[in-house]
Amino acid sequence: MIPRLLIATLLAAAALPAQTVNCLVAVVNGDAVTLLDVQIAAEFGLGYAAAENEDPRRRALEALVDRKIVLDLARENRGLTGEEIDAALDDLARALGAEAFAAKLAKFGLRPADLGPYVEERVLFERALAVRFSAAIPVALTEIERTYRDIYVPERGRQGLPVEPFERVAGDIERQVREDRLARQTADWLRDLRRRANIQYKKDCLQ
Repeated sequence: MIPRLLIATLLAAAALPAQTVNCLVAVVNGDAVTLLDVQIAAEFGLGYAAAENEDPRRRALEALVDRKIVLDLARENRGLTGEEIDAALDDLARALGAEAFAAKLAKFGLRPADLGPYVEERVLFERALAVRFSAAIPVALTEIERTYRDIYVPERGRQGLPVEPFERVAGDIERQVREDRLARQTADWLRDLRRRANIQYKKDCLQ
């Protein structure tokens, strides 16, 4: 990742306002995460979603750290082809909208290709998670029934909405329960990886 750090440093010097200084935000198993990395990930929605009262840069930093840790374990996985990177960039541009995408590029003095390493890292991370948690998560009928009774019905009542019959919403509830469990398992796994990784945060950089 040394070339990317060099590119990031040069881009920071050339493209950011004079009062903005690029700096080292974190080092993950010897791999650097710069302030510019964090700003780009946050600006282009390449980090974790931030709540209304959260700093999107900190959520972006969390995502970048997690990706480096996971991809460090999956070094044998091949990178993306040029076509796959182009497709990921096209998806990002469509998600943001052409005008917004162009404005964000101009803000950092970037070309679309400069985002290649960021989208590649995200796609490889998502693929690694898909492989890690590829086994189907079983959900018992009793759990679906309990979720319907204890969560779905009261929530619909609070919202003033009609309560659908169990048979009509059981499939949706099962999918939601499975997604929630997968999210918890993923979070637990990433938390364990962080504990075992060598992560050094430079707190002053992200003030």
